[in-house]
Amino acid sequence: MNDLTRPWSVQIELAEGCSRLCSFCGLNGIRTKAGNYKFMTLATANILATQLAAFCPTARYEFAMHGEPVMNPKYLEIISLFRYKLPKAQMQLTTNGVKYIKKDMQKEVKKAFAAGIDFIILDTYYPERDILREKAFKLNGIDVLDFYDDMLPIKKSPWTNYHRKFNNTIILMDDLLARNKESKSRTIYNHAGNNPLAPKVKQPKNKTCTLPFREIGVIWNGEVRLCCHDWKGEFPIANIHDQNIQDIWKHPKWEAARTFLQNKDRSLTPCKICDIDSGSRAGLLPKYGAITAEHEKLCKTKKKKPAIELQSKLF
Repeated sequence: MNDLTRPWSVQIELAEGCSRLCSFCGLNGIRTKAGNYKFMTLATANILATQLAAFCPTARYEFAMHGEPVMNPKYLEIISLFRYKLPKAQMQLTTNGVKYIKKDMQKEVKKAFAAGIDFIILDTYYPERDILREKAFKLNGIDVLDFYDDMLPIKKSPWTNYHRKFNNTIILMDDLLARNKESKSRTIYNHAGNNPLAPKVKQPKNKTCTLPFREIGVIWNGEVRLCCHDWKGEFPIANIHDQNIQDIWKHPKWEAARTFLQNKDRSLTPCKICDIDSGSRAGLLPKYGAITAEHEKLCKTKKKKPAIELQSKLF
């Protein structure tokens, strides 16, 4: 029996699709242009928040994944719902800030903080980058930190769980393509083969991967996948409309995949073409046994259509 802990972090996809289509983004694997959104509904969010509140109420929550979260017309209501259900959880919002260009940035970010967000990661890109940074530094009553200037030199990460002791703050991220690899946490990977600018690995890496052991991600329709790099849903685990997320976390298919990865075997799809590093503290992962024929069978399961797809028409 392994000692798998509850997830350290939870990623929630409020929107699949983005107002941009950056050349290095994994979104290129499922989109040919910006927009074309699929939104998480309040109904799905309520089910998810209720399940997570019972399972991991103090994890680190990030609203991001495969799209621009603030494009969901109900994003503030959904965040408020999560805050109500999870009062002790750290919650961060990652946005490209495009919505702040034409709107009053002061009002928009204050709405997010009022809804329950602790801090906002403002991921700026050219050509909006300079406008957004100028607007951010003019905000009143809100702390603004530059990741590269203020956080990186003192080894402070926005992806750490501060248990709500770090709040009312905007963290400015500079254009990733322009500053690729200046920080390990700001490195362009191939997103399991979905980034057209980064090559697929020719042979699967002989490395562990900590993501499926420490993080759970839920896409817009309630589906849980192997990890956030699985843009195409090539390794779905289960859907929260069919199964409680606590049971999904220990799902036999996920445990089979973890067995492969703990044994440094990335022959799974999409892991076999992914170039991501092992992750932090890989040596502290729970110990799984040898890969069995049953593990191999579970990891070759074909993708099934989600039982329920609650789209924006239900708003």
